[in-house]
Amino acid sequence: MDILVKPKLSVSTAEEAISIVNRWLHKDVGMAVHATKAQFDSITFCWHLPIEVSFPSRGTLGTVGDAYINAATGEFAGKPEAEDLIERAEKLAEAFRIE
Repeated sequence: MDILVKPKLSVSTAEEAISIVNRWLHKDVGMAVHATKAQFDSITFCWHLPIEVSFPSRGTLGTVGDAYINAATGEFAGKPEAEDLIERAEKLAEAFRIE
């Protein structure tokens, strides 16, 4: 008889993944960028989180990057540099004429 064992996940819910990414974004990038959703990929064992920029007066303007959290370790498997996100967010804000 085969016994199927599920590995223990350090980050088992989308909410946990979102919280990890948003803590990093708000600390290193700014309050206008955030993640609101996370999709789990069972092949890579990572959470994929689109990073969006929004402003109170305009709402969400668009996606400026993606972050990946390893579900087993809770560590980033990939993320843009903070400076790149800031630059992309500023360009998107310019396109919408937000100062």
